[in-house]
Amino acid sequence: MNHVDYETSIRRSLWAWADQYHRGELDGGKRDGRSPVLEKQFADKNVLVPTNVAKAHKITRALPIRQRHRWFCSLRSSQALTQSVFGAFYGLNRLDLFSNIMADCGRPAFLAESDEARIDFEYEVDNLREPRRTSIDVMMRRLQHRVAIECKFTEQEFGICSRPMLTSKEKNYPQQYCNGNYQFQQGRSKRCALTSIDIQYWRYIPRLFGWSDAQDHLPCPVRHTYQLIRNALAATVNEDGRIDCDGRHVLIVYDARNPAFLPDGKAAKQYAIASKACRIPGLFRQISWQRILAATTHASEFSFLLDAAEVKYGLKPE
Repeated sequence: MNHVDYETSIRRSLWAWADQYHRGELDGGKRDGRSPVLEKQFADKNVLVPTNVAKAHKITRALPIRQRHRWFCSLRSSQALTQSVFGAFYGLNRLDLFSNIMADCGRPAFLAESDEARIDFEYEVDNLREPRRTSIDVMMRRLQHRVAIECKFTEQEFGICSRPMLTSKEKNYPQQYCNGNYQFQQGRSKRCALTSIDIQYWRYIPRLFGWSDAQDHLPCPVRHTYQLIRNALAATVNEDGRIDCDGRHVLIVYDARNPAFLPDGKAAKQYAIASKACRIPGLFRQISWQRILAATTHASEFSFLLDAAEVKYGLKPE
């Protein structure tokens, strides 16, 4: 299946769901080539919840409204899917089910004692001196251990560095434009445009990856691994600026049907570059939505989620 066919299949499921459950609640946009989008006042309904009112409220409020992404109202929103699945574990008080789930590499996907963990949605990292803080989809923490969870659905790639995409019309172009190489340019005294404005990525990158900050890299290895690198730093850099890799890792959650995450896919290639260069075994791990859902099949309280995830998204436990 190519990506066009994959997205067509997803849209078909989403429109069937919208026709059944969201009549009169959509934004009125066209149907062809587009996923259904809820009007803003119905945004909560994009989150899958049980009939129990108290538990449903806990799930829908697990993510503050102010932290919803721009496209949260789209039924295709990976953030709404994330809140539905991880919110169910949280809202039903079943974090213990995470404990025995294995990632694709055979290592634990989450924490060994997940039932005692804390999870935060859209967790903001504030120790890298970023003007716009790295926000982790789900951060799981217990004591000094943590898992930075990055959730994808229909996306074709991980986020890339924006500085090579700056145009001459933008006010920060003269100081921050980058040609895609890690080298001195634009009259800067630092090889990285982000380092020149005191963002701390390259302070830590050489300790986690096989990329020296003291030599040119053509092209810059962070250009296309940007989001993965930020996730790695979020997982390992403490508030005091020290790196701690003990009991910490990044977990990528993906749709097993998405061609971008198959061996020749764009996202898979980005992941392979970051993983190969990483000095810390197991720092990067992956697991599919399908395998996470499989961990709930023997817990009757998750029946609402299993049924709805299959009908709305086409996601079946594997």
